[in-house]
Amino acid sequence: MMSSTSEAPAWHSVALAELDRILQSRFLRESKQLCALLTHAVHETLAGREDGLKEYILGLQVFNRPPDYDPRNDAIVRVQASLLRKRLADYYEHEGSGSTLHIELPRGGYVVRFVDVSKDDPQPHIALPLGEPLLDQPVARGRYWPALVSGLALGTLLTTLVALWVTRDRWPRRLESPAVWGVVINSKAETVVSFGVPLFFAGANGFFVRDTSVNAVSEDSDRIKHLGDLLGGTFRPQEDVYTGIGDAIGTHYVADWLQHRGVTASVANSNYLGPSDIEGKNLVVVSSARFQTLLQQMQRPDLFPFDPGNGGPGSGFLVSSPLPGELPVYRPSGGVGVSTSYAVMSLWPGRQPNTRMLYLSGIETWSTQGAANYAIDPERLTDLQRRIDADPPNGPRGKKSPYFQVLIRVEGKNNRVRTSSYVTHRYLPGN
Repeated sequence: MMSSTSEAPAWHSVALAELDRILQSRFLRESKQLCALLTHAVHETLAGREDGLKEYILGLQVFNRPPDYDPRNDAIVRVQASLLRKRLADYYEHEGSGSTLHIELPRGGYVVRFVDVSKDDPQPHIALPLGEPLLDQPVARGRYWPALVSGLALGTLLTTLVALWVTRDRWPRRLESPAVWGVVINSKAETVVSFGVPLFFAGANGFFVRDTSVNAVSEDSDRIKHLGDLLGGTFRPQEDVYTGIGDAIGTHYVADWLQHRGVTASVANSNYLGPSDIEGKNLVVVSSARFQTLLQQMQRPDLFPFDPGNGGPGSGFLVSSPLPGELPVYRPSGGVGVSTSYAVMSLWPGRQPNTRMLYLSGIETWSTQGAANYAIDPERLTDLQRRIDADPPNGPRGKKSPYFQVLIRVEGKNNRVRTSSYVTHRYLPGN
């Protein structure tokens, strides 16, 4: 059972020692947010304060959200917890492979589990409420066996009915757009859903600087150096301090949508993804257009390229060969209040056969969320599938293939998505 801190079981000290090793590992030491979340969850669990490990409370106590913080609109806790689960799995696969006590954060909650993986005790330590005894009663035998069998049968039936009710949302259902999601859902391969993270520069006195024209360490950073000279300090790259709210919410929506369709989906920071991380997997990237370092590395064909508009009329998506009624460039419009922006959904082949890479990218972070909304909205997907089915094999939108891009109009109010709608689409090379 749970004990007070002064009477903590011996394995508590082992758990704290394991926590220290994880925090110093290469998988967590560079991320203050993940370290803070894991430390808080471990100490609260050991102290028996599981009731405080709720999403809203974690947002206040760990991520410094204001009292009016709404987890429905700010997915910071869910996103960071998902990333923490992946980092813990990576730690125990590499640096922590020899640990006899594992610290886990099971899906669906924020209460830590401590699992003894030694040969002598392979069971997890189970924390009981204070004062609750462990019952160890002998099983009734002899004349009571018919009642026991009947009870087991009834229990099995009830368990089956409950399981069917709980998993009702995971039953196979009609796909509104097989062209977009068919391979991802039917292949049964794991899908990595990644959010974009812009490059920041950290300097003395707690300054963080973002230059929207610099998205990789290898790019020109003369302006950052000049700013450092003005402020009397040096700014160093810092890749894990921020992601757009729309990117985070969109990532959560897509991952949750996939999981409800029976797809194993994990969430990852695009800055930490390498070829081995997506080997044999589908990849969905929810990333604002200015954060597309992963796309730049992969060099996929792009018929709606992003124009950052540096020194020009503003950012937008270009259309190289506009069809009748289309514009050569689509840029945001509007000001305070209702605004119109644009996003692109791109479907490319994955790194291995029978896998896909889907990129959802808006001009701003809120229009990126609009692209994610479009990609999982039944009405929008049905409309897109109808358009794709109606296209000729070789028409004005290009030679028909399984890969394509869709330009999306996103309407918003005060940087919040209201609606997303189709503008046009193009087919990409089939190979």
